Parts: sequence; structure tokens; C-alpha cells
Amino acid sequence: MKNLFKKPWFTGSLMIGLMLLVFFLNLSIMSLNLTTPYSNENFWSLSSELSQGAFVNIYGFIFVILFYVSILPILLSAYSLLRKNNWGFIVSIVTFLGFETLLIVFQSILKYLSIFALVLTIVSFVLIVVMFVLLIFRTKALQETREQERDEKDIKLTSTKIPLYVLLIDVFAILVLITTFFIPLYALIYPNTTYFSILINVLFMGDTQIENIIYFLFNFVFFMSIILYFAHCLSNYFYNKERFINKSKNLITYTAVATLMFFLMGLAMHMYYTLQGNTAQTYAFIPMLLMAFVIFAFSIFKGKFDAYQQKVYHDVTITYPKVEPLIYVIILSAITGILLIVSIIKINITSGMYTNTINLTGLDILRDYVNLDPAYRLVAFMLVVMFISSGISLLVALSSYFAKYSRFSDIVKTATAVNIFFVFLIGVSGYYFQIGQEIDRVIIMNIFDFYNINLPSDLTYEYNISTDAVYALVAAISILILMFIRKAFDRDQLSLSNENALALDNASDQGQSVSASNSIEDDVYGNFDPSPAFTVIDMNKDLYIEDVTKRKQLQVEEASLNKLINFIVDYARNSRLHLSYTPEDIATFVSGLGASKLSILQGMSGTGKTSLPKIFSEAVFGNCEIIEVESSWKDKNELLGYYNEFSMKYTPKKFTIALYKAALNQEIFTFILLDEMNLSRIEYYFSDFLSLMENEADQRELKLINIKLDRKVDGESVEYLALENGNTLKVPPNVWFIGTANRDESTFVISDKVYDRAHTMNFTKRAPKVRNYTEPMSKQFYDYETMNQLFESAKQNGDFDAENSELIKQVEVLLAPFNISFGNRILKQIEDFVNIYKACFPDENVESEAIEKILLSKVVAKLEVKTIDDKEQLEMAFEKLNLNQCVDFIKRLDSE
Repeated sequence: MKNLFKKPWFTGSLMIGLMLLVFFLNLSIMSLNLTTPYSNENFWSLSSELSQGAFVNIYGFIFVILFYVSILPILLSAYSLLRKNNWGFIVSIVTFLGFETLLIVFQSILKYLSIFALVLTIVSFVLIVVMFVLLIFRTKALQETREQERDEKDIKLTSTKIPLYVLLIDVFAILVLITTFFIPLYALIYPNTTYFSILINVLFMGDTQIENIIYFLFNFVFFMSIILYFAHCLSNYFYNKERFINKSKNLITYTAVATLMFFLMGLAMHMYYTLQGNTAQTYAFIPMLLMAFVIFAFSIFKGKFDAYQQKVYHDVTITYPKVEPLIYVIILSAITGILLIVSIIKINITSGMYTNTINLTGLDILRDYVNLDPAYRLVAFMLVVMFISSGISLLVALSSYFAKYSRFSDIVKTATAVNIFFVFLIGVSGYYFQIGQEIDRVIIMNIFDFYNINLPSDLTYEYNISTDAVYALVAAISILILMFIRKAFDRDQLSLSNENALALDNASDQGQSVSASNSIEDDVYGNFDPSPAFTVIDMNKDLYIEDVTKRKQLQVEEASLNKLINFIVDYARNSRLHLSYTPEDIATFVSGLGASKLSILQGMSGTGKTSLPKIFSEAVFGNCEIIEVESSWKDKNELLGYYNEFSMKYTPKKFTIALYKAALNQEIFTFILLDEMNLSRIEYYFSDFLSLMENEADQRELKLINIKLDRKVDGESVEYLALENGNTLKVPPNVWFIGTANRDESTFVISDKVYDRAHTMNFTKRAPKVRNYTEPMSKQFYDYETMNQLFESAKQNGDFDAENSELIKQVEVLLAPFNISFGNRILKQIEDFVNIYKACFPDENVESEAIEKILLSKVVAKLEVKTIDDKEQLEMAFEKLNLNQCVDFIKRLDSE
């Protein structure tokens, strides 16, 4: 039973069962009659009498709405069970906890719940606590099925204060949202009193205005949804800072939408009551203005986070976009704002020596639109929409600039278009009134009367309508022309750091090619680049050369395998992660590298599978390119990339980019790490490489596509440096493929075809915590030639003959009844592994230990899928051979 609680599906199913139980308990509570004076009423009947406007009726209506809403979290929990995450369960627990809390508040205030209903509420509380405990078990179980190590990225991000500042901004955003319940939506001014429409009064002051009740419920549901989302964000804050910041972006967006809707609702009510002849005001703009500051602050820290993340983890420095386009947007927004004080409609009156002028500015129209003709009201409406759109565009432009948004130029285009469009509309509307001045003179007379223009009765007079808005339009168009001349709409490029050639680690992310400052753009002068990602790498060839030169300054002297493994052990222990590996662990890994170009590191999560190749490559100043395998991968194109026949461009994936870079850096020892490689069937996407590894080193060619990629520069053909015939990439000898594999219900079983071609290293237990460590050690550069010479020397000078080994022969005899055997490929891998392992410990007799390690991983492990009738006898047979690790393995099979 204890093991069941370690299964995420079991704890999740229990929680869903408890949720359904709590749901039906709540249904019972809702259906029970209340106490006096509502002894014949329940929550259902109270909600149906909402029109009475009593506090208890509103409460009953809220409970009915929340009860129906609680169905959604149960469905989300079922979805989370399938998706193997917890956010649906968290939403459900918070929802039910909130529901029971409201019941307690209801009872505390009114004392209307019956004793039985109160007991059911307490039982529901207990069940929710049990759900919370199960959630803890489920969280722990899920964590055990995932990788638990904290790499450099997590540690460095945790050490900054950026996540803390973002959390504070999130909290402030929630507080701003809360103000929508306390700040008046609108105010109606009467001769002796003023009515303030405050949403919270619906609950505590008995406000029965139907529009207030409806909007209160809408705003409350939106508010609760944002609170639940904030709880989800907060859960990420404690274990995944990067995801927390990305989720916070959505939270800020949702909160901004809520305050904008509040403002629009207040504005609509203000206009409605004004047109009804009432004196109205709105204060709904206050939360929106506060939210603008929140968005501004979040954008700054989001920009700092993105810049920090790129700089630290990808050696790419992302600079702020050019500030010049932002200045133009600010100027255009200012021109739009000037329309408040510019005479949009100007009426000049002349009668002999008598002259007078009526100047209707934007402010005048907004103030007096209720008393003017409907055409003027339309202008007022356009002004409101214009200022909202222009303000939002400016805010988005500022936020995008400080957030270093990669598509900042698109934001500039949108903001420019919005401002130009509305300035044009207002300018044209001024001419409309100028043209239509003779159409309806009665309207003009009404304007004269409203603004107290007393015309001489004994004189004839003339009037002329003009507009000054045209000057704003001319100014806006001038700025637009200047923007085109200055190329303000050109896309800003990333600024790449020149410190080392690793600056292009993110040259392609999941198949999307990126633009860099030195990328080749297609134009009409005979330039065409069918693969910009390759061009970016080619044009940084000099950076790679400089990088290798810097690494050679730390070139190791008098290299040996024994010195290598001891150095790796010390380096890992004293690194920032303080990783614990024994010399035997490192020797096993190194021997596997020498025996096969493909290594599989498998076992339970959190045992250091991914950390080992990363810290190894870091210590020897090599490269480690991580490729995240996805469960949807079905063919080799998921690794290689795609050719678009319409655009005639090839988009390589991260895997191909890594191979291409390695081909231009053949002095550098390189790992290509396929993380969680058995999330999809390995044969689906990696079969070509399994066959490729059978070829000689100089014959490992990978044909990317069937056509030739031909780059044109000024009409001349330019070859891609690492491609042969424009479409074939040789797998360079300095590359090793490493795959990590979890073994749980979410992954596929690795076939014998893969195991036979790879060296397998099993991680069966958690490494002990490192307690004795010193300052971080300097790296030592082991180039590919050095590493290859160490491997070849160990193989050539080794005296182990696998074919004539008595121990191997005896194991083969023991496994023959189970139809387990091995061919020449595995026999050669065994021989190479043992010879290299022995070279790692030249002063020790480790031959038997090495033989047992490789036999267990390559041969004996196949017993896992066999039926063993007499396990005790098999254990005794292996004990006689002193193969104790094999004995322990067989015993584990017995226990399972």
C-alpha cells in the first residue's frame, strides 16, 4: 500500500474521488433548509429570489454560481491526471477551500446554516485537508519521476533578485485589481447628494442596482480566476523560477485586461447617464493608470531576466532595441494627445465690425458632447477610442522596449499605424463639418445658443467652419516620412558576444532560424540564402578559431586516463554544483566513450544522468549541446530539419546545428546530449544514426535533403563550409552521442537494436551529498586528438582478449538457456571497454571488475525481459564466478 502512494496516478485518482465526494457534500448543503427566518428556504430558492435584493439572496446566488463553477476544477484535475502535473489539483483544492470558507463566513455573519449543514461543511474541510496531504505525496512522486538535479541555470537564476521583484510586482498587480471593488465605477451627482457606484457595496451596503450586481459578479469571477492563477504562479516560484516569470507575464496581462474592462465599463456608464440628462463622473481610470505602472515595472524586470538568461546560459548578449523608433512613437502619441487642446472645430463669425470665434477643442467636445449634435457625439466617441488606443500602444511600445522584445519593430509599426489612423480620422472629421456647414443651419444656431453667442439682430452675419486638426495630421505624416527615411521599421538584430564561439548555441531553436547582425538577407540584386542558420555559423568561423586558441592556453600536459578520471572527480566535487562521482563511475563513463560513439545513461530521476556529461565536457573544456527529445517525434526530420519548397529554404533543427558547428570545430571534444531520449521511440527518429555508426569514421555521411543548397551572394555561388555537395553533412569524429533515459510509464522501452550499438550505464541510486570540497578548479583542455590518442593507446596496449576470456565463456554458458548471446560487435565493445577501464587504474587489478560492469550492462541486463524458473540456482552460479553485481541485479528482478 505504501508503494501505491508513490504512484502519481493512484494519489491523483484518490484526490479526484475525494473532490467528487466534497462536491456532493456541497450539493447536500445547498439543498438543506436554513434556520429561522428562512426555515423553508435553501440556497437554491434564495438565489431564485435575487430580485428581492436582500443580502441573503445575493449570498445564495453567489453560492449557486460558485457551486456550478466548481465542476470545472474537477475536470481540470482529470486533465492534470492525464498530463502528469498538479495545477488542476491545486485549482480544485483552492476552489473547494474557498467555497467552504465562504460557508463559514456566511454562518459567522448570519447564523442561518443548520447544524447538519455545518457538520457537512466541517467534513468537507477535513476531506480538503486530506486532499492537500495527497497533493504533497503526488508532488513528491512526480518529482521522483523527473530530473531532480539543479544545474547551473537554476542556481544562478535563484541567486538573483529578479524573481523576487517579479513576485512583488505580481502582488501589487493583485492589489490594483482589488481596488476595482473599492474605487467608484461611476458617480451620479444630484442636487443634495452624490451616489457612488462601488462594487463592494453590493455585498455590504445592499446596493440593488442591477448593472452593479451583474458587473460585480462578473468582476468577482474574473478576480477569483486571477487569484487562482496567481496561486499557480506562486507554486512555480519555489521550484522553477524561469517558469514563474513566464507565468507572471500572463498574470500581468490578465490583470491589465481586467482593469481595462473596468475602465470601459465606467466610461460606458458615464456616457449612458450623461445622455440621460444626469450629471455623472467616472473614476474607473484610476486602476488602469496604476496598472500601467505595473506593466512598465514588469517589462523592465522581464527585460533584465531575458538579457540575464541569454548572457549567462547562451553566451549571447541581447541589447536594447534602437531607441530612435521608440522616440518616434512617443512623438506621435504626443501629437495625438495635443488634439485635446487643438481646435478640432473652429467657427468664425463675422458681421460688419463684429467678430467672434467658437473653438471646440477635444476637451470641449468630450465635456459638452451630451448637449451637442449626434455628429459631435460621434467625434467624442472617436476621441475616447483614440486616446485609449494611443495610450495602450504607447504603453506596449515602452514595455516591449524595456523587455527587449524580439519583435519590437512590429510593435512600432502597430503603434505608428494606430496614431496615424486616428489623427487622420479626426482631421477628416474637421473637414466634414466645414463641408456640411450649410446643410443644417439649425445645428449651428443651437451651438451659438449653448455657448451664449448673442448675434446682432439687426445685422446680417456670416460664419465659417474650419479645423486646426489638419496641422496635427501634417505633423504626424511628417514623422511617418521621417521614420521611413530613417528606416525606423527595420527589424532590430541581436548583438552577439565575441568572447567565444559558443555565442551561437541558440542559432536555431526547435527548427526556427534566427537573424543575427551578420546574417545574409535576400534581396533583388541576386542574393539568396537557402539556409541562414548555416550562414550565421560560417560567418563566425573566425570566432571559433579564436575560441580554440583561448582553450589551448589551458591545454593539459602529460595526459593519461588515470589523471583524467581523478581530475574529473575532483572538478565535479569542487564545482558550483558539488557533484559526487567515484573514480569507478567516471572510468565506466570514459570506457564507454572509448568503446562506442553512443552512450545511454539510464535510471531513476535525480541520480545525475544529465549532470555527468555536462560536468565532464565542462571540465575538459569541451562542448555539450543539449537536445530535448519530444514525445511527438516520429521521424528523422525532427532531428535534422525541414525544407520548405515554397520559400526554397532549409530550416535545420538544434541537432543539425550542433553537428554543423562540431564539423567546423573538430579540435573540440563534443557531446550531443539527447535528453530523455526514450520519450519517443528511438527507432522512429534515430534509426539512421544507429546504422550510420556501423560505418567507418570517414564514411559517416548524413544527407540532409535531396536538393543542393546553393547560396548566392551578388550573383556568385558560395558553398556552405561544412556541407558536401550542398546537402550532405559528415558526422565529425569529435562527436559523441549521449542519451539519458528514464524508466517509467511515460517512456518507451529501449530495444535490443539500440542497446547492442550503445554503451549503457545504469544509475540505480542517489549519489551521496558532497561535504568536503574546496574552491572551484580550473578547466583543463583535452582536445579531440588527445582524447582519441588515450582511447587508441589503451586499446592497442591492452592485454585483455575477450574471445578467450574464461569468465565470459562461463557467463555465456549460464545465459544460453535463456537464449541470450552476443555477436562480434558486442564482443569487441567488451574488449575495448575492459582495456580502457584497466588503463584508468594502471596500478590496480581491475580486470574482473571491468568485465562484470560491461557484462552486466550489455548482456546480463537482458534477463530483465526473460522468465527465470530457478532464480536461486542462477544466483548461486553467478556467486561462484564472484560476479556479485550480477547477483544483486538478479535479486532485484526477484523482488520486482
